[in-house]
Order: sequence, then C-alpha cells, then structure tokens
Amino acid sequence: MSQQKLPLMFSFKIKKQKIAVLCLLIGVIISSCKSPKSPLAEYGPIFEKVMVSDTSVFRGFNFGDSLNFVQLKETNKPIEVDEGYLYYEYKLDSEGSFNIAYNFDELGLNEIHSDIFINDSDNADEVFNKFKTYFDEHFGTSQAQMGFTIWSVKSEKYGEIIINLSNESTDFTSDKAPGKISLWIYPDKS
Repeated sequence: MSQQKLPLMFSFKIKKQKIAVLCLLIGVIISSCKSPKSPLAEYGPIFEKVMVSDTSVFRGFNFGDSLNFVQLKETNKPIEVDEGYLYYEYKLDSEGSFNIAYNFDELGLNEIHSDIFINDSDNADEVFNKFKTYFDEHFGTSQAQMGFTIWSVKSEKYGEIIINLSNESTDFTSDKAPGKISLWIYPDKS
C-alpha cells in the first residue's frame, strides 16, 4: 500500500467516528428534551385534561384551600365568582367540554362539582371507567350506592370526604346528545 493512501484511510475512519459520536450526542439531546409523560396520561386525554394533577383529590386542590389559592392555580379565569363560589368552563378540543364549581366555607374549599360532557356519547362509558379505575387505584375499591359509584377519603379539616361519580348519559334522551359524567366531592355530613 502506498504511503499516501494510508493517511487518507486513517482520516476517513476518524471522520466516520466523529459522525457516529455526533449522531449519538444528538440522539441523547433530543431524548432528554422530550417532556416526561404525565402519570395521568394512561387514563386517557379527557381524564388528563380534567384532573390536571395526581396530587390531592382533584386538580391538585385540597379541601380547606382558600378561594384565592384555587383561583390563582386554576388554568382559566372563572366565569362566575362569589364570596364562597368559583365556576369554570373548559373545552376538551373536539371531544367535549367540562365545568367545575368550587364551594367554600369559613375553613376553605369544601365542595367540588364537575360535569364532563363527551360529544361522542358512545365514549362516555370508557371515560367513566377511566375515572373509576383511577379513583379505585388511588382511594381503594369503590362502593355502588343508588346508581352512584362512591369512595370515602380522609381530610384534615373536614374528616370524611365522599367522592361521588356517576354516568348520567342516559339522562339525555335526544339523538346525538353528548355523554355526561358527573363528579361530586363533598364532606360526609351523616
């Protein structure tokens, strides 16, 4: 082999190694830039958009939180605001919409009610089951009471809290009516 070909071959191998290292570096950078998947994603996009956070019982809020704290942390401006009440409405892209009513007393947040409207009513059972699975996994096995699915959770300020979930889709009688899931979280006053 001639002396001139040897450095040329050696130079080609070094360039090839540099390209391989560069590609590896780019791959590592791209994979590290991807945001981590939310733990709520496994329950579906509607569930994830409604719940927002897996801390506390709903959207990252705890019973006893102040009205100002909830208003500050919510992702939109409220449609209605009163001394002890906040009301929000949200779109779920083409999937539907949901609303949230927060009630407050002298101790803070003491009741949450959300209605989730699903444009394709055939998906209402699936969405309901995602909520049920999540609450079962986080708060124990549910109980069925008078057509409602119920969990009981402890709260520092209010004692026993009831999570009440129902699929109210059959309440709508017209064709093409949306499905409706109702979620109500309140202190057990019994």
